[in-house]
Amino acid sequence: MFTKAELLSHFDFLEKSQKKEEILLELNEGDVQTIHENEEIAEVLKNEEVEFIKLLFFGYYRGRMTDFVIRDVGNVKIEKLDETKFKPWFQSREEALSVLHISQFRRLVYEIQEAELPLEEYIWEVPWEEWLKYPRSAKSAEKLLLKIAYYLEQIGELSIALEHYELTNRHPARERKVRILEKLDRQEEGLEIAKDILDNPSNATELTFATDYLNRSGVRINRSMTERLKHAPSILIEKDPELKVEQATLAYFEKKGWNGFHAENFLWRGIFGLVFWEEIFDESHGSFHHPLQIQPSDLNDDVFFESRVHLLEARLESFKSRKSLKSQIEKYHAEKEGIANRFVIWHESLLPAVLIMIEKVPLKGLKQVLLEMSKNMKENSAGFPDLFLWHETDYQFYEVKSPNDHLSAQQLFWLDFLAKSKIKIDVLRVNYL
Repeated sequence: MFTKAELLSHFDFLEKSQKKEEILLELNEGDVQTIHENEEIAEVLKNEEVEFIKLLFFGYYRGRMTDFVIRDVGNVKIEKLDETKFKPWFQSREEALSVLHISQFRRLVYEIQEAELPLEEYIWEVPWEEWLKYPRSAKSAEKLLLKIAYYLEQIGELSIALEHYELTNRHPARERKVRILEKLDRQEEGLEIAKDILDNPSNATELTFATDYLNRSGVRINRSMTERLKHAPSILIEKDPELKVEQATLAYFEKKGWNGFHAENFLWRGIFGLVFWEEIFDESHGSFHHPLQIQPSDLNDDVFFESRVHLLEARLESFKSRKSLKSQIEKYHAEKEGIANRFVIWHESLLPAVLIMIEKVPLKGLKQVLLEMSKNMKENSAGFPDLFLWHETDYQFYEVKSPNDHLSAQQLFWLDFLAKSKIKIDVLRVNYL
């Protein structure tokens, strides 16, 4: 607790040239008593009670009280919410305590691993069934389950790892089960899980895994990242060490008369946040719990889409023309500029780029993309193409890939979806002179 200077002031036998680590080795219990006699040392009590109170307010025990200060001094502008519509995070004290106990156990797991102790000896009496029966604690429990199961898998405890993966279908549990079953020579069981994933994937990564696994197993599925890259158009440019490949590609097209923007997720997320502002900050769904929230608590869950689908569809249906969509974008940009929104980065380039994109992209396709994003916000708010190019009569989106780069599952998902939505999209291979 004490600095090197403070320790030197208490003991004249210490040398200034010594490092603090060396000083600490020289001190004994008697010296510690001397410090206690000369210094007032305060110990923080009731830490667990404070953690529980913060959990009840913030929804997690690590909530920072400084967030109030940041808001009150104006460093972060937060949407004004109707506090009379706030709902508790938890349905019962038992559910809240389960979340608290999971967080405590998570810290214990971290300490056990840091100390390089055998974690497998500490997990036999963990009350997974109790933790998994409550909605809030189940989310925390599943994350920890996956961490522990993967550790068991890495140390070769495949059967015990499989038992833990069986307790959840949260990604990547099904993928890991398939891989373990293959190692245990139980391929038929693995194939059944892979087929189930193919019929009902939780995200693009899981779908790609199942597709590749079934292809390797002789069940042909026509979906391949390698094939997509192989047949993609390509350009040849000079390599500039000061430019990223996307910037160099943009410069290449600008010389050919195109206007361009390094759009990626920034552009699509910005449109989503401005179009669905009211739906995101609607307090009536019980997903706002305190005045410091900048997004609903169910945003990353299936329930976000399921509970709002009619509102989201109605919002999109209200845009009968590009003009009406532009009008709302401009309205919300003017009224809400600077207010924290998970999807909107308030940059001066956002509004001009969004308005150009609305003018160029088919309105029906744009609506389809926005609705698809809302179905799985955790996964589907990323993976969009790198570049948005346009000139007076045409436009093009490109996912740029250098020679050693590859397509991610989420990028492949959006390439397929945008193409099906009649939006001009392609992979562009970049080779260097």
